[in-house]
Amino acid sequence: MAVDPVRGVVRGRAGFGVDAAKVIAAGGPVGDYRVISKLSGSAAPLVVPASEVADMVPGQCLRLFDVHGPIAVQLLRSDRLGLLGIVFCDHGTTSDFRPSAADLATLTELSEVAALAFQQALLLRRSVSLQELRERSRIAAALHDGVTQQLFAATLEVEELRAGGVLDEQATVGLERLADRLGTALQQLRVALVEIASGGVPYDRGTQEGDQAVATRIRSVLARVGAGGGPTPDLDVTGEGPEPDAVSADLLVRAVREGAANAGHHGHATQIAVHLRRGGSWWTVEIDDDGSGNAVDVRRVLSGHENNSFGLPSLAKECARVGGRIWVSDAPRLHGLRLGVAVPLIAR
Repeated sequence: MAVDPVRGVVRGRAGFGVDAAKVIAAGGPVGDYRVISKLSGSAAPLVVPASEVADMVPGQCLRLFDVHGPIAVQLLRSDRLGLLGIVFCDHGTTSDFRPSAADLATLTELSEVAALAFQQALLLRRSVSLQELRERSRIAAALHDGVTQQLFAATLEVEELRAGGVLDEQATVGLERLADRLGTALQQLRVALVEIASGGVPYDRGTQEGDQAVATRIRSVLARVGAGGGPTPDLDVTGEGPEPDAVSADLLVRAVREGAANAGHHGHATQIAVHLRRGGSWWTVEIDDDGSGNAVDVRRVLSGHENNSFGLPSLAKECARVGGRIWVSDAPRLHGLRLGVAVPLIAR
């Protein structure tokens, strides 16, 4: 059972012969695992009699592994990462369990090896995730600064030709088709850049006619986040007001997608809470998480001072372009980060 002391939770990480989904679910608050506090000041394993097991380990954990008798428990510790988890050995019967000193020494040695392997696996996963993020951000930034700008410049040149008024009807019709294609290509490229920077979380444009409500699109994004093994999402919708135009609506949905992706990938959050406020002139969305992100660092990313980031700076620029605003603060209830975006109903 892995321990996350920052969030104060314990979660299953493996289960030989047991459904992995059930193992992950068989966790809970650290306070429910009294064996952790019992062992915190000791390097030796703890033998828990059958009569005390229910007070030391939560019932869902005992039921999952069908524990009926006494157990021997040892903490998994890391010099670099601190407390990693706990391992317990079930005797499998209700009879007395009296392990020898050699048995307990073997458990200690195996736990040390397991803790080292666990530590290396966690560090490797973090390293791979960081490298993938940097590469995605580099590609997205290069495309944004190169191809996107070229398409945008071509669009402006076409518009200048159309506005000149010296072309015949056939040329004007051709330029209109070209302008439409350039606009479509530019929009598709921006969508692809967002997906690259956010780690492949699909960009939800709603139906082809763009008639899906913002709340429905946000629910769809959050459902995919939860189904994909990301943080557990929750959505709260308040207020009333007409749906924003397509540009503002896209920004609200993108903010949720960006916030959810960053909470999971960078902050290693387990929960996100999204609050959508609808109004007659402005709509606001706030994404709170219980991750380990730092508001000061994220503000630096928003300002564009971090060269390896694309998603948030791009979102900030789009908010400014339509007359909206974006902010980052501490999340009051989940004690992680809050990403907030407010946009007018009609983008300027």
